[in-house]
Amino acid sequence: MYFLMLLLVGVVLCFLFPYGPILVGGIIFAVVIDQYRQTMYMREDIQAIKKHLNIMSKEELDTYEMDQTYKDIDRISSERMDVINRKIEAELERENKNKKT
Repeated sequence: MYFLMLLLVGVVLCFLFPYGPILVGGIIFAVVIDQYRQTMYMREDIQAIKKHLNIMSKEELDTYEMDQTYKDIDRISSERMDVINRKIEAELERENKNKKT
């Protein structure tokens, strides 16, 4: 449906404007990106449902938990991230001192 509508709009734009093919390319690109985004949201929802129903395989569960961890890290505020980074740096310095002695 989208494709036929875009084809019709593209033909009209190609005849009316000299930059019509560029506009059509941009519109098609935007539609493809929107479809990809919607597919990713649906995939995330399906994974959440599968986890809730406990029908995930071990590999899927590991991947899902990793993805959730990455999302949680992305949502951490900068102040909290600074605290975490300082703790990691202190731990690495302690390990480095222990290796030298």
